[in-house]
Amino acid sequence: MHHAQTYLSPAKINWFLHIIGKRADGYHLLETVFQKTDWCDELRICPNETGLILLQGDLSGVAIEHNLAHRAASALKAYAQTQGKDVEKLGADIHLHKHIPTGAGLGGGSSNAATVLTALNQLWQLHFDNATLQTIGLQLGADVPFFVSPHPSAFAQGIGEKLTPIELPTRELLLVKPNVHADTREVYQHPLLVRNHAHLNMGTSALSEQLKILNARTTLSNDMQAAAFAIAPEIKHVHDTLQHLVPHAYVRMSGSGATVFVLPQNTAERDTLNQWLETCPEDWQHRWCHTLSDTLFE
Repeated sequence: MHHAQTYLSPAKINWFLHIIGKRADGYHLLETVFQKTDWCDELRICPNETGLILLQGDLSGVAIEHNLAHRAASALKAYAQTQGKDVEKLGADIHLHKHIPTGAGLGGGSSNAATVLTALNQLWQLHFDNATLQTIGLQLGADVPFFVSPHPSAFAQGIGEKLTPIELPTRELLLVKPNVHADTREVYQHPLLVRNHAHLNMGTSALSEQLKILNARTTLSNDMQAAAFAIAPEIKHVHDTLQHLVPHAYVRMSGSGATVFVLPQNTAERDTLNQWLETCPEDWQHRWCHTLSDTLFE
């Protein structure tokens, strides 16, 4: 008799996102720093012996076979079969409870996929190592390997799959998402997308120190912002509103949008933001959250 277990599936932010080139296959080459947050979806997973993978819950209108959580379970099972494991009876009942908005640049779907991979690897007793799970995850999305990894924060290169752990503190952020969607493919194809950012010329230790002191003067950027702003001007409106409220704070869009985050530097800036939240547009989703760090796991 199997018992369902509940797993938390965290959102991430990109502290910056530089596009430094393009591969022959069309994928863009990135340099970015991911950090997980305490804003999480919940996945309730129970293995079964029917061989069927069943997914219910908040599917956001996405067909089950296209949902990343379902695709992750299927991909893991398919890989296990290639490794000579008996997979005929490997099944799972998965219930997804969404809190992270879709199309937000917060990696909710990728995080769901990673959570399913790591959970079912354990529940199905497959015993694949983390590197193997990251490889399977890369087939599902470029930021799935980060969510599979044990790192709360990482410097990512390549298309996002080459990960180097980076030490960052826990900090409080305000996330604001307007009621728009900036399609990632459209952002990547837009003429305003920066595609030739210079390589970061520093090691992860120096980068870590720079990321511990972030403000409006910081030159690290999100090269997708201009394109996303042109496609969905309301994202720019959110960005400019937050920067106007706290002119000295670090304000960036996460991923390909549409969420914008602000890092207040002091209590006064936090109070200013909280006061604004009382009158901000009703269709702008917002949430205070904390980034995760290694100190939380010690």
